[in-house]
Parts: sequence; structure tokens; C-alpha cells
Amino acid sequence: MLPSTKHFFVDCTILFSEKEKAIIRARGLGRHYFEVGADTPPPRTWHEPLSRFLKAGAPLLFLVGCTAGIGISIAGNGRGGDALTGFSFLAALGMFLGGIAVSRHIGVAARPTQIVTLGQLMSNPSFSVYAIDNASAKAADLDIRAALERVKSGMLANAEIEPAESFEL
Repeated sequence: MLPSTKHFFVDCTILFSEKEKAIIRARGLGRHYFEVGADTPPPRTWHEPLSRFLKAGAPLLFLVGCTAGIGISIAGNGRGGDALTGFSFLAALGMFLGGIAVSRHIGVAARPTQIVTLGQLMSNPSFSVYAIDNASAKAADLDIRAALERVKSGMLANAEIEPAESFEL
């Protein structure tokens, strides 16, 4: 919402070869995962007070609107009171749902990492990692590349299953 705020992200697209896809399917490696940085910027300091204000202010707005609407109706202008009551109900509902949405955003944005599974990458090969600046983006890129190298080596190690061996004592 603020155009002067710049955000940096490392956007990744992982394309598996047909051989790698076959290994993942055949060996059931879809649950294997690696962790990377968060995909959203951390919450701002004013998000928490805003969430509390919206959730606490919604019932108060509804109460004030209903009281004023009843007062207008008693004074003889029935339609104006009904309109004010209806508007205050909708505004209070919007405020309350907005407070819940901000709270959920805080919970998602506060997570320090995200988990990317191989099964997820098979169906949606893209993910993003948030970086605070360009240098952090370069470091995140190197970390992601290292994690993907580990995943690939593990996948190739699972490609062939050794035959069962037995030995006697």
C-alpha cells in the first residue's frame, strides 16, 4: 500500500526432469522437504495494535450505531434510524473481519521459514523467499541452491535400491 517501500524476493522455479519425477513417484519422496526463508515480509509494528483496535472497536461501533438509530427512530424519523443501524452493523462486521484478517496476516508473516515439499514442487514448481535487501537476496539464493543440491543428491541416492543381502554367522 505504500509505494515508497521496496521489497526484495528471490523467485524460484524448480523444473524436474522426467527421470527425477519418476524417482519421486516410484520411491514416494513427495513428503521430503527442505526449509527456506519466509515468503512474506515480517509484520509491521503497527499491525498488532490495528488488529486489536478493529476487533475491539467493532462492537462499540455497532452499539453506538444501534443506540443512535433507536434514538432517531424514537424522534420520528424511522427510516434514518434503520439506515444508520444497518450501516453500523455492516461497518462493525467489516471492522471485525478486517481485524481477523490482519491477525491472520501477522501469524503468517511472523513465520521465519517456509517448508517446501517435493510433492508441492511437482504440482506447483514455483516459490518465493523474502529478503530485506539485495545482499540478503543474494545470500538466500546461495542457501536455496545449496538446499537444492542436497535434495538432488538425496534423490539420486534413492534412485536405485540395493538388492537384499543375507549373510551367515
